[in-house]
Amino acid sequence: MTNVILFEPINTNNPSFNVEGFIEFCKSNIFNSKLAITWESNVWKGCYKFNKFDMKNNRNSKDKLDDGFIDFAKAYMFHIHSFNKSKSNQNALAMLKIVEFVLLKSYGEANLVKCNNNIFDECVRVSTAKYTKLTAVGIGKELEKLCLFLSENRMTSSSYFFWVNPLRHKITQSWQGYEPSLEGHSKLPDIKSVIAIAEIFSKDESQLSVRDIFTTSVLTLLMCAPGRISEILSLPADCEITEHDENGIERYGLRFFSAKGYAGDIKWIPSVMVPVAKKAIARLRKLSTHPRFVAKTMEGKVPESYKHELFTKKPQNFPWYDEEKKIKYSNALCLLFEGQLCKKTSKPLAPLFRPTAQFFRLDIDAFASIKGTTNLFKRHGYINEDGSPYSLRTHQLRHLLNTFSQINGMDEFSIARWSGRKLVSQNVSYDHRSHLQMINLMKDKTSIGAGNSHRKKEIAVMDITDFDLSNDGAVLVTKHGYCKHSYVFEPCCYYPLQDSGKDDGQLMMIHTKILEKTNYDKNDGNVNADKWYEFQNKIIKGE
Repeated sequence: MTNVILFEPINTNNPSFNVEGFIEFCKSNIFNSKLAITWESNVWKGCYKFNKFDMKNNRNSKDKLDDGFIDFAKAYMFHIHSFNKSKSNQNALAMLKIVEFVLLKSYGEANLVKCNNNIFDECVRVSTAKYTKLTAVGIGKELEKLCLFLSENRMTSSSYFFWVNPLRHKITQSWQGYEPSLEGHSKLPDIKSVIAIAEIFSKDESQLSVRDIFTTSVLTLLMCAPGRISEILSLPADCEITEHDENGIERYGLRFFSAKGYAGDIKWIPSVMVPVAKKAIARLRKLSTHPRFVAKTMEGKVPESYKHELFTKKPQNFPWYDEEKKIKYSNALCLLFEGQLCKKTSKPLAPLFRPTAQFFRLDIDAFASIKGTTNLFKRHGYINEDGSPYSLRTHQLRHLLNTFSQINGMDEFSIARWSGRKLVSQNVSYDHRSHLQMINLMKDKTSIGAGNSHRKKEIAVMDITDFDLSNDGAVLVTKHGYCKHSYVFEPCCYYPLQDSGKDDGQLMMIHTKILEKTNYDKNDGNVNADKWYEFQNKIIKGE
């Protein structure tokens, strides 16, 4: 097991002590890393070269960083390399070189404790003059991270050190928002709130609080597939599933348990949203790692050598996090400790905590407040003109995805199944297409032209072998043609028995084939196939 040791600053008014302590801490732990052969070497692993910044030619600079700064630069790069997934971070090293350059220029010495907002402003000016816009923006981001690091570890003498990168990538917004006819609908979210969630979620974890990560990850999953907040909060930690479809294409989905009667099902995630869903799941799984381990320990499934002092009180109904769905605390994706999402460090040996829908909504409602915290949008500066923060209701995202599915032509059965509904008839409550859109849809389907002339619909000829490829046996055949349905619908009460064509040898073979299909599906456990089997049987018998 890997032991992760974190640096703890000394509680003193002398920031130099914390800088020196941090350097010594990293020196003593570098043996755990293959990054450098020795601390004294000024070239690490062929990727980090601790030479001075040069406005003309950085690459050929042979002078090493100042003696009063180089050890901190090495310690900070070791710190970044140890806790960063990326193999190298050249922007961070370039940033440190500029900081040393500006400190020497301003004070005649590269003393880190003298860093302040003015020094970092000058660093941005230097990086803009030296590098491309893209690189300068990256260096600005690293300056933000360094500011946070120095402040948290009390390594500067500045009484107020809070610096924000003034450089930003130019964002090209190709989508202007909803179609005007959808704007302002009470059941649909304000598009600016949806975009705000995406922007906050896309930030690096170092820029987000624990609560930010939790809230945005849950909302992101609600944007990947139409779900309810209770369904997301009840997901198992092993909810991810990957399968290959009939064309051999890999598909990614999540195992959901519907809150309204559909039972367990896989919600397939659109390909474009798969990386986003995986990132959200990974973040939630990371937050719940320790709580799930504690729950597993409580169940007695952890070797004695790994056990530690447990809480005196187990959660109610332990070990079941959701007994109806057979999900244990040890396998709950959103399991937390009490106080884990608070700004202040959670208390040691805190009880396990199961987030509720109400607890979650408090972080996105404009009018709800939690003691000591603020609305997610307000924390990140998303404020309306009237001064109120953006807001969102979780169920609005479900309405949004359903409406988009209707607009883009998804069939009713697929929408119901994707949404976890038992009844297709419930789709209408989530269809918020405007009158204009419905009229345009009717025009597209009927192709009404000048002179009020109507196009005659061509009915395809079905071959007997086609039934081997059909999804189910909900097909009605007559001597005039056929129509396809779905098992979830009731058989048509207007079916003309007298025109079934069972006296025709070819049509009778088709009817028999359909009957065999419905019987197979009925015996295979499809409860809706039963009524269709009875109906097809009546057709053959002529009742």
